[in-house]
This record gives sequence, structure tokens and C-alpha cells, in this order.
Amino acid sequence: MSAPQPPQAWENPVRRSLREGRPVRLARKAVETLLALVESAGQVLTKEELMAAVWPDRVVDEANLAQNIAVIRKALAVERGAPGYIETFPGRGYRILGPIGLYEESPSPPPPELAARPPARRWRIPVISAAILLPGLIGLWAWRRAAAPAAAQVPQREPVARQAGKEYQPVVSPDGVKVAFVWESEDGRRSGVWVREAIERPPRRVTREPGDYSSPAWSPDGRRLAYLRFGERQGAILIASLEDGSERVVGRVFPSRYGLASRHLDWSPDGAWLALDDADSPHEPFSIFLLSLVSGERRRLSQPDTAIIGDVDPRFSPDGRTLAFVRAFHRAHQELFAVPLAGGPPRQLTSDAAQISGQDWMPDGRTLVFGSNRSGEFRLWELPYPGPAKDVLPTGVYGDFPIQFSLARRAPVLVHSVLQHDLNIWRLELGAPQAQRWKRIIASSGQDASPQYSPDGRRICFRSDRSGEEQLWIADAEGGDALPLTRGALRPSVGRWSPDGRAIVFNNARTGEIYLARQDVAGQWTVQPTGATGYHPVFSPDGRWIYAGTMNSIVRFPAGGGPPERVASTKGISLGVSSDGRYLYFVREPADTALWRVETFSGRLSKVLDGLVPYCSSCWALASRGIYYLGTAPGRPDRQTLYLRELATGRDQAVLEYPEPLSPLGSGPFSLSPDGRYLLCVRVDPSNSDVFRLQPFR
Repeated sequence: MSAPQPPQAWENPVRRSLREGRPVRLARKAVETLLALVESAGQVLTKEELMAAVWPDRVVDEANLAQNIAVIRKALAVERGAPGYIETFPGRGYRILGPIGLYEESPSPPPPELAARPPARRWRIPVISAAILLPGLIGLWAWRRAAAPAAAQVPQREPVARQAGKEYQPVVSPDGVKVAFVWESEDGRRSGVWVREAIERPPRRVTREPGDYSSPAWSPDGRRLAYLRFGERQGAILIASLEDGSERVVGRVFPSRYGLASRHLDWSPDGAWLALDDADSPHEPFSIFLLSLVSGERRRLSQPDTAIIGDVDPRFSPDGRTLAFVRAFHRAHQELFAVPLAGGPPRQLTSDAAQISGQDWMPDGRTLVFGSNRSGEFRLWELPYPGPAKDVLPTGVYGDFPIQFSLARRAPVLVHSVLQHDLNIWRLELGAPQAQRWKRIIASSGQDASPQYSPDGRRICFRSDRSGEEQLWIADAEGGDALPLTRGALRPSVGRWSPDGRAIVFNNARTGEIYLARQDVAGQWTVQPTGATGYHPVFSPDGRWIYAGTMNSIVRFPAGGGPPERVASTKGISLGVSSDGRYLYFVREPADTALWRVETFSGRLSKVLDGLVPYCSSCWALASRGIYYLGTAPGRPDRQTLYLRELATGRDQAVLEYPEPLSPLGSGPFSLSPDGRYLLCVRVDPSNSDVFRLQPFR
């Protein structure tokens, strides 16, 4: 007997989404989540049952399911925090809230040439309550399981750590038994390294002193752990014994990693070396080093260009002859590299211009596994080593957010976590009482950042990857009616408005090409290249010029087109112009803490302030009295404070302590409303991540 065939196009049930008679758009997986709940109306479906129904042939994190539930509630206009039509059973699962009704609908008629075929069946359609017609339920419910292919076998998945807060940077011991990870409290203010030695035992804390911990790495015998601890002025590499609880410092490192989520440490198979990413100052990129545990020798393996973030996430091959690492060109562009430890330059292994969330070697040393959104969503990929890159193959492990993982050296075990990191745009009312100051105005399941008020304060241009790729969007001043401004292959930087509000200038973050988006009288936007190159372009107050930074200077060129003119012989990024056009403010390097300014017609340079959060180079906004900027709280390197630097006196006024630590990379500039009442900022919304084990993973 032949396998059943799926319905033909004209037989397919119509898939549409209506709320109170109006179309609603939902992603396919959100639809299938809703269908699974409707099919079991009145029953509580466990998270495991839902994930098996929606992703029958994939291994996904619970974050994917939670995201689908949130998307469905949002589509049904459920207020944040309210259950809406879906009831949550914490730690267990979800249940649809009824009542559920059924009605019948005939499908669309087939084409005339096929009218002789037997009539298609009539579909019974489940409906939840009288107010809504739920998305995608028409017909799909009736044939989904029958038409679905048989699920592929997937590894067994079991939880390792599910504490309140975030568990991330998991690493499995060489024998595949023990798992170490970093646990961060719900408020983001405390972290530590924890170990779970067996499923039947609870996790236990390894670290002792307070601090910001990162990057656990197992010794080859599985008896010790190395990890990083960051303090106010320096960082340290420590090694802890799991047998006697002793802890010792074996080296010093730069005191921050600026929100880079990668593991920054690895232990060589022979036990003699640690590989780490590090920098000597905030003005240089991270490089890969080897640290001898015998002699204390420190050897450099890579020297990236100063214009990029640097090299991170080192991993020894199982034979100890090669070190793989990730080169971070940009917050959304990383590539995989490998360097032979016997000598020679690093070799680039991928050219995807996508994000890489982690990487590790298979036990045989002939395959590298890496997490990437190279196909639009995060999943794990296999790359034969030494290549070629065209032979990259997908695995069945997916995630809506970056996947961090580790592979055991002597067992078919993978541990992973999906790191939710949700940036959203908030409005700070500067003169309001403390409890009423903050309001979230732009949010999605993606990353929303780099807000900029239009000159009249009625619109906001911002950057978001809510469509699956990072683009510029425009919304009204309350965050409503958001529409994409750019599409396709562009990876735009911050969008900066022209004085008349009819144009927006930005550069392609990958190529440096500068583009102009113009709005016509009908309100339609078109995007065209200017023919110029540079970074973080901004209009002059009279609209005649566009300023931009280059690798060795700051230039300006006519907004209508023309050759560039040099303004200053210094590198400049994160530009801003004073309201009178006299000064151009900028930062010299991505990790620079100093804000500078140049007189636009004399070229005279001067330092304005020092104290910016490194890699948050654009977290400032010009005001009539001075400059609002984000700096470190006094004596609290793990906390941030919003200051106002008064230009007349040179003094700093603390405005408020930031509610949670802001990840510097990717947040983009602050923006002050034209009336000086509001400040648009980016904040990290609370999120959760857990650690899971997959076995067997081959």
C-alpha cells in the first residue's frame, strides 16, 4: 500500500486568523501550539507533550514553547501578565480556556479541470469562545497528524538545572556525567559556578566569594574546574578542586567581557594549558592566549584587527593540536576560525556573516559543531574539519535564541541552554516621580534597540530583528503602528533623522556603505545608496551635510551627493551633532570610555567626559544643559547609573540607578525627545534559561 499523500492545494484547508472579524498573523509553530491545546481542550498538556506535538522531529528548548504561548496571547490582545485564553500551570504545562465549539465549512472548489474528482470533505472547525476565530484551526486540525511524516528519532532529553533565574554556559565533564554551569539570580545581580554531579543529586555551588563569574571549564580528569571571576578593577582565573573544595588563582585577566555570552576559557586535553580570550586594555580587541599551568607562560595565538570586537570562545580539539575560536566582527556577525598550536596563522572556517552562539568538537576530532542562525533561526550545525564550509550539515537541535552547548569527550552526551536575552525599548520620563518614570513602549520577541526620536517627536526609528533579520523600523511615539523601513540583505546601523523628518541615514554594518531612506509625499519610503562609505552617519542641523566616521578620520559630504571633506584626523564612531552645528561628538573605539568632540569647521579636538560603559559607546544623548550618559555606579562595577554631565560646570549629576545591568553590545544610542521630557533607552527584560542534557548525541 502506498503512503498517504497530503491534500492537493485546492483540497488544503484554508488557514486564516481572525480576531473579531479582522485578520491576525501568526507563525506556523504558534498555530500548531494552539492546535495542540485545542485538541486537548479541558486537559492540561505538559510541556513535554506540547513540544513533542509541535516539534516531533526536533530537539528544542522550553523557551521556544514559552515564546509561542506569549505570541498567541499577544495575537489575541491579552494584556501582559494575564492568562487570556491559555492557563499556565507553573512547572507543568498549559491548558486552553474554553468553551470550545465546532462548526463546519466547505473548502474552496477545485479548479474546473479537476471538478470531476470526488468532492472534498467538509471540515469541522474548533472555535474558542464567541469572540474569536482562532488562527489556523480551519481544517488543519482535522488532517495534521494523518498527513505529518513519521517523527525522526531524537536523543533523550532531560533537565539538568531549572532554578529560578538563568543557568547558562553549561559544560559537561569528559566522561559525560557531571555538568557545570553559571547560575544568575532573577535580579541579575549575583552569579556563581554550580555543578550537578548526578541527576539524583541537586546542584551544588562551587564558587565561594561574591563576584561576577563566567566560563567554567573541566580538567581532563573531571576533578577540577577552572573559571573566571570579574571584580571592580581586575579579573582572575581560578581553579577549584571538587574533592576538597580548595580554590586558587592562577592568572589575571581583563575585568570585563561586556556582555559577551560565550564561554571564554577551555582546558587542554593534556591538562597543561588553559586557552582564554583576553585584552590588555579597553582600547584593543580580545585575542586568544594560552596560559601554562606549569610555568605561568602566556602565549598569544591571534591578533585581530582593532576595528572588531575580537576573538572569543576558544576550544581545544580532542588531540590537543588545534584550537577553534569565534571571531566577533560585530554583534550580529561572527565566524568560526581554527589555529594550529604548533604554529601558523588562524584559518577561517565559515563565511556566513551570521551569529555564532557557541562551538565545540565531536569526540573524534573530525567534526566541529556550532550554533548559528545562518538559516534564520538558531540551530546546531556540523562542519567537517578541516572543511570545506560547503559541507556544513544541520542537526535537529533548534532554539529561538542563541544556543550554548558542550560536548563530552568520552561519551555521546551534549548539554545545552538557550540564552534568552530580550532587549526592549523603554521611555524614561525625566521629571516624573521615581515609581512612574519608566514605561516600556517598543517590545517584541526579538531584539529591539537603537531608538531615535524624529525631529517633531511623533515617530521613533529603531532597529529590530523581529522579522527574523535585523532591520530598521518606524513606529509612532507610543510604539504603535510599527512598519519596516529596510528589508533584505541590508544590516543597518542606527537610523538618524534629517531635520525635516523626511529622510533617515544609516550605514550597512557589514560593508560601511551609507544609505538614505526618503519619504515621498504619499508617505512611502524608498532606500538608496549614497555612494559614500563610513560609520554611524548623522545629519547636520541644517540638513546640508552628513557626517560619518571612517577607519582613520571623521568626514562630511553633501546630503545631496558629492565628495567627502575631512573634519578631523581621528577615528570616530557613535556620532552626534550639537543643536547649533558647532560641535560633533564621538567615541574613538568601540570599547572606549571617553566621549570627545570636534569643532566642525576648525577641527579642534577636546575630551568631554570619561566614564562611559565600555562597548556602550553610544549610550548617551545631547541635551540643552549637557549630556545624559550611562556610566558605572560608584564602587559597583556590576551596576550602571544614568548621569547628566553639565557642560557649564563639568560636574556629573546622578539621575538614577539603572534598573538592571544593561548588556553593552547591541543596545544602541539613547535619544532625548525634542521637548527634553523623555529619554528613550534600552533595557534587558527578565528572562530565564535552563540547562538540559541530550543523549545519545552522535
